[in-house]
Amino acid sequence: MDDGITRLEDIGPALYESAQPPLVTIYSPTHGLEARTTDRRRFEEKAARARERLAQRFERRERAGTDRLLERLAERFDELAGPSADGALAAFVSNEGAFVCNLDRHVEPIVVVGDAFFVRPLLKELGFGSRYLLLGLSADRFALIRGSFGSLERVKLPADVPGTYSEEFPDIYDGWPGALDYPSLENHLPPYHGHKSRNDVRNEEAEKFFRSVNEAVSERLARETEVPVILVALPEHQTSFRRISTIPHLLDEGIEKDVGGLSARELLDEAKGVIERERARRADRLLAGFGDAAAHGRGVCDLSAIGLSLAERRVRALFVAEDADVPGVFDAETGEVSLIERGPHERFEGPELADQFARAALAQDAEVFELDPEKIPGGSGMAALYRY
Repeated sequence: MDDGITRLEDIGPALYESAQPPLVTIYSPTHGLEARTTDRRRFEEKAARARERLAQRFERRERAGTDRLLERLAERFDELAGPSADGALAAFVSNEGAFVCNLDRHVEPIVVVGDAFFVRPLLKELGFGSRYLLLGLSADRFALIRGSFGSLERVKLPADVPGTYSEEFPDIYDGWPGALDYPSLENHLPPYHGHKSRNDVRNEEAEKFFRSVNEAVSERLARETEVPVILVALPEHQTSFRRISTIPHLLDEGIEKDVGGLSARELLDEAKGVIERERARRADRLLAGFGDAAAHGRGVCDLSAIGLSLAERRVRALFVAEDADVPGVFDAETGEVSLIERGPHERFEGPELADQFARAALAQDAEVFELDPEKIPGGSGMAALYRY
């Protein structure tokens, strides 16, 4: 059904680069199929609130497409919302179209109407490792899987890249269908190995195959991308493969399980865990040098200084406290930062600096980390490291 609504399987730069205002962002928690009626009613209330705010700020002709799409989203809520009992439906609406995605984690409800989409709750999906490759490996076969925080997709190998031992070494392989991992293969190994033990033979054949996999992945399949690569293999294969690997961006931590024994959901959960732990390690390494960087003018905690450095495209890494909530406006061209006052108990649903800073940092390929407030230097709730 082509009604201008697009499901997002992967969340990317389209959300913060090219959309034209007025723009509406809605995050609406979901609680599974049994609570669908209540969830639908609450989404309808948020959509109505968004239309009210649009009417207050824009002429009818300026918001006609957005109004129509908000109504259509409410009508199709049952179809669009995911089954998660502790998730959320995120909607990003403009006059030109609407993007929706389901999050398998809790997100606080919010409605934002403004000149940009509100992406702060999506920093997990937009930060380091939001795209990655899984290299599933056994002793006689391999596969590449492209991953994000919400989906996995098998990568189709080029026709001339062998995915199994039998394809790579047809003159040695004797036609037995079992994998080299399996004990049953011991009676079907090629005869030329002579006095060598069965275990030696298996190890030699596996290493031979590993070298061909390493060459294919490092030279052809992963060379043109900087996304991290996660090795999915049994512990003994992890050790053997890493010994000879030259694959760029292969993470030190892998998934020490047989990829063939994992369901798609299990594999996705394992991969997300690896990425989240790697993010924490990267943040810790960068923050360990923050004091020295600040002393030499390459690290700041002041909000105005962060805004200026983002406008100058100097930011290497931005750190945001998980509870940072600073109403304000950031001019990405000049770097000027203007704070907005609010009442002591007021829930603010307007422009927020952490969101604007994060979008600007992501647009210049900086890393963005959302961390425990105790880890953020200074007292502003945000900090930045410079590239130079």
